Amino acid sequence: MPLPPVETTPVLLMRFTKKASNEAIATVVNALTEGGIIVVDSEGVYDENDKIVGYSNGASAVVLGLTTTQKLLENEAEIIRLVKPCRTPHKHISKIMDHFVADARKDFIGFPHEHESDYDADGLFTSAERAMLLDSMMNAIECPESLLEEEDDSKVGEAYHKLTRSTVGSAYRKFWESARKLDEYEAASATLCQTLIQQEYVDVISPIHIPHIKKRIQRDMFKMFTPPPLQALRDYYGEEVAFFFAWMAHMIKWFAFPGVLGLTVYIIRRYRGETVDECELTPLVGIATFGWAVLCNKFWDRRESDLAYQWGTFTLTDGDKRSLGKRPEFRGKVRRSPITGSLERYYPASRRWFKRFISAIVTLCLLGVACVVMVISMNVQGYVSRADKELWGDEDHPLYYPLFSNLAEEGGIFDATSVWKGLVPIILRAIVVANMNQQYRTVAEKLTEWENHETVLGHQGSVVLKRVLFEAFDAYVVLFYLAVYERDINLLRLELVGAFNVDSLRRVVTECVIPFVVRRFSTDTELLSKSKKDDDLIRKVPNGHLSSEADLDTYDTFDDLIEMLIQFGYVVLFASAYPLAAFLAIIATLIEVRADVWKIGHLYRRKTSVRASGIGMWNGALKTIAWLAASSNLLIFAFTSSQLRQWLPDYYEENEVTGRSMPKASSAHEILLIVLIIEHGLILLALLVRNVIRGVPKKVCIETERRLWHHEQLASRARLQTVKRTSVEILALSPRMMGQLRKNGGKAS
Repeated sequence: MPLPPVETTPVLLMRFTKKASNEAIATVVNALTEGGIIVVDSEGVYDENDKIVGYSNGASAVVLGLTTTQKLLENEAEIIRLVKPCRTPHKHISKIMDHFVADARKDFIGFPHEHESDYDADGLFTSAERAMLLDSMMNAIECPESLLEEEDDSKVGEAYHKLTRSTVGSAYRKFWESARKLDEYEAASATLCQTLIQQEYVDVISPIHIPHIKKRIQRDMFKMFTPPPLQALRDYYGEEVAFFFAWMAHMIKWFAFPGVLGLTVYIIRRYRGETVDECELTPLVGIATFGWAVLCNKFWDRRESDLAYQWGTFTLTDGDKRSLGKRPEFRGKVRRSPITGSLERYYPASRRWFKRFISAIVTLCLLGVACVVMVISMNVQGYVSRADKELWGDEDHPLYYPLFSNLAEEGGIFDATSVWKGLVPIILRAIVVANMNQQYRTVAEKLTEWENHETVLGHQGSVVLKRVLFEAFDAYVVLFYLAVYERDINLLRLELVGAFNVDSLRRVVTECVIPFVVRRFSTDTELLSKSKKDDDLIRKVPNGHLSSEADLDTYDTFDDLIEMLIQFGYVVLFASAYPLAAFLAIIATLIEVRADVWKIGHLYRRKTSVRASGIGMWNGALKTIAWLAASSNLLIFAFTSSQLRQWLPDYYEENEVTGRSMPKASSAHEILLIVLIIEHGLILLALLVRNVIRGVPKKVCIETERRLWHHEQLASRARLQTVKRTSVEILALSPRMMGQLRKNGGKAS
C-alpha cells in the first residue's frame, strides 16, 4: 500500500515556544499558506470555533502538522535538481538517473520498488524526499516584517561589560569587535524558518515518523545474519543516515579478515604461553592490518559510488552548488552571478579562510587544555610515576607531578597495582573526556556558523573536521605517549584494552539503556491548567502524536560516526599491541548497528533528509588513519615492544634498570633503516594496489556515460527539429522572394 496523498498527510511538525504570541502564530500560519504550505493537523489550545488560541492558560504545546500539494512538491524537486530514475526512448537503455522535470513527469513515474509502501501512489517520491522537499519550500519563504525584532542584547551585554573590565576581557573585546567588523560585509537572510528559530518563536521543525514503515525497518534490522535494509533506510531517513549504516555494514564484513587473523594469533600465543612482547607472529598482524585498511577504504569508495548512483547523488560535487543544499543561514552581499547572470548571495572566500585560521587558533588553545587534562590523567593512572623520575636521574621528567602521581602509588586512592582501584581513573577520564567533547561541540558549531558556509555539506564538513581533530586527540594522545615516549608495551596494551572495552560499554549504556529508562519512567503528559471563567471558551487537549514526537531529542550522525572512527583507529593503529581488537570490533559493531536503528526510531525525532554522495569528510579521516597505521605498527614492532628482537636478537639488549628490551647503541641506526625500508615498501605496495583498483565501479562509469550520450542525443534531436522548422519557414518565404526578384528585373532588392 503506497503512501497516502501528501495533501491529507502531515509531513513536518512545527512546535512553537511560549514566547510566540497568538498574533505571531497567526502571522506564521498566513506566511506558510502564502508559501504553499498547508496546516493539515494541529495540537494545542482551541477556542469554541476550533481555532488555535495559543498558550493561554498554560497550554503545554502548540504544534502544527504541515504539508503541501503534490504539484508544488514536483515543482520544488525541479528547482533543487532532484535526481530520479528516468525512462529513455532507447531500446538498449531502459532508464537513466536524471534531474527531475515536472513537464516530463510521465518519464519518472511507475518504476517498481522494493517496498511500494515507501513511495507515493506514482512511485515518484519517498517519505524522506517529501520531507526534504517540504523543508526546502519552507526555507524559501520570506519572513514577514512583523516577526522581525531588534536583537535583545541586555543579558549578553551585562555579562559582556563585566568581562571587559579585566585585562583578559579587554583583549577579548578587541578580538570580538574585530570579528564583528568582518561580518559587516554580511547581509542576514530573512527567511521565515531561520527567523523563527533565531527569535525563539519555534524550537522544533522536524519530519514526522510513519509508524508502519518504522516498525518494518526495525523488524528487518533484527533478523539474524541479514545486512541492514539500506534501501528502506534511505527511503525513510535519507541518504546521510543510509550511508552511515551502509558504512557500518561494510565494516562488519571487512572486520572478518583481521578479526580471524587476530583471534588465530591470540590462540597460538596462549597455547605457547607467550606474551604480546614475545610472539613473533604478532608483528605480521600489524603489517597485514595496514594492507587490509587500505583495501577496506578503497572498496568502500567503490561501494559509496555505487550507492550514490543508485540514490541519485553521484553527481554531487563541491563545484555543483546548484545540486548541493544551500544553507538558509548563509549571509552575504547580493550580487549578479558572473556565471548565470541571476541574483545571488556572495561571500568572499578570503574572508572565510581568515575565519578558519582564527578557528584553528581557538581549537589549538582548547587542545592545550585537553593536553593538560591528559597529563593529569596519566599521572593519576600511574603511567607517569616516581620510577620514571628515577630513570631520568638529575633531569626532571617533564610530565611528572607528585601531587597527582602519588594517588596511583601502592595504597593510594587510585592504586595502579589494584585491578578495581586502577579502573576508577580510567572511568573518570572517560567521563571527563566525554564532557570536554560535548563542550567543544558547542564551540565548534559556533565557530563554523561564524565561518558562514554556503552549503549544508560545506558547513557539516567544517564541523566534522574540527570535532574529529579534537576527539581523536583525546582518544589517541595517551596511547601514542605510551608507545613513543614510554615505549612500554604492557602499559600500552593495558590502556588500549581499557579504553576499547570501556568505550564500547559506554556507548551502549549512554545511548540506549539510560535514554530508554529515563523515557520509560518519566511523565510525558501534562494536563492544561485553566481558570473557571474560561471553561466555556477553552478546552483541554492532551499531548498527541505531534507533541510526543516534538518532545524527542534531535538525532545527529556525528556521535555515532566518531565512535566508529575511534574504534577503527584502535583496530588499525595499534594492531601490533592488541591483535584481538578486530574480533571484538565485529561483536561491538553488530550490537551497535542494531542499537542505532532502534535508537533513531524510538528515542529521537526523525531527521530531515540531507542529500549526500557519501560519508564526506569521514572518508578522508579513515584514509588518514589507514596510512598512519604503517608507521604506528612498525614503531610498536621495532621500539615499543620486543617483537623485532624475536627476528633480530643480535640487535637488542636488556636494560639493567627496567629489564626492558632496548636496541643496542651500535645497531640503532640499522634498526631504523630496516623500519624505514619496510615502511616505504608497504606504502609503495599499497599505493600500487590502490591505483590498480578503480575507485568507481565500471557499471557506474557505464551508466554515467549512457546518461551523457542520452543528453547528446536529445540535443541533436533539438537541433534537427530547429533546422527542419527553419527550413519550412524558408520554403514558405521562397515564392515571395522569387516574385520580388522578377519584379525588380532579376536584381535583389
